[in-house]
Amino acid sequence: MSSSPKPDRLKKAILYATLFVFVLLSVEATAHLVYWVRDVWQPEAMETFQVRSFTRLVADARHVTTIPNFSSQTSNGWEISTDAFGFRSGAQTTNPDCPSVIFIGDSVPFGYGGPGRASMPSKLFEHLQKANDPRCVINAAIPSYSLFQAVARFEREILGKFKINALYLQIIDPALQFARFGAQWRPDIDWTTAPTVAKEREYVASIGIVRNALRQFGILKTVDQDSLDRYRLEIRRELERLHDMAVQADVKQLVVAPVTVPASSYRQYPEQVQVAFDAINDEFSKFAGRHQDTTFVDTIKLLRSYPNDEIFLDRCCHLTERGNDLVAEQLTKILIRK
Repeated sequence: MSSSPKPDRLKKAILYATLFVFVLLSVEATAHLVYWVRDVWQPEAMETFQVRSFTRLVADARHVTTIPNFSSQTSNGWEISTDAFGFRSGAQTTNPDCPSVIFIGDSVPFGYGGPGRASMPSKLFEHLQKANDPRCVINAAIPSYSLFQAVARFEREILGKFKINALYLQIIDPALQFARFGAQWRPDIDWTTAPTVAKEREYVASIGIVRNALRQFGILKTVDQDSLDRYRLEIRRELERLHDMAVQADVKQLVVAPVTVPASSYRQYPEQVQVAFDAINDEFSKFAGRHQDTTFVDTIKLLRSYPNDEIFLDRCCHLTERGNDLVAEQLTKILIRK
């Protein structure tokens, strides 16, 4: 009997094995290329920090607060300055005895990316002056604050210390933290307390691509319902706590605004971020619906008809001077109408 076919079968086996390995490596290389493109083109996250030059750590639910009488210029050439109370400066002047419109929240109402006079609170003050409205304005927002930090700052630094006529709240977090940590998310996790988390990437990139594809087709759930329900409940509780304090302070009007990012950026965010955004926006809208003294100002709808580069400074959420002025103009109408 001849044994000559055995070497041929061995050669074929080696050839097929080589082709199989080549295909696997090609798929993996392609998957890594897809991740690289995603890293380059996906929207910028909120700026992250623990302590900045204009903030300091505090041992309470705020975690950080601003430094009073601070003045500096960023590397991009725009200034950050605070007044004697630690509130961001602009066209407005802080006066504890003047009935004021208070802004709390994160870098959007703070006016991150531009000078103080280009911020939303500063623009509102200008509109109120044009309307001969005597109210003052306070910019008590801090970049990268969460809802829970913003409410804590209102409680510790504003409540009982200033005459509050109206209160404006706009925030992104805890949405991004919930998207990062999922079932492990807690209300006290924010950009100050959370450990640095590298951009999610599978060691075997092709596995990550397959997993994401399964999520897109609904085969794998991105966010489990129990965690989402808990996230919503914590937001709801904190909003009601804020409302209780606002009633205590005899606040006449409470205005809340949704997470507002360019439509093109929203579509590029991972599904878990979209779910987190939609949930917090829905809770804000329902919160306004439960209270006659509260208004939901739909900044998404308001700004949608304008070109992105006219309204947004970046692919995240920060507004240009024009964008801030449009929101301030709408807010002026709400404040004066009521």
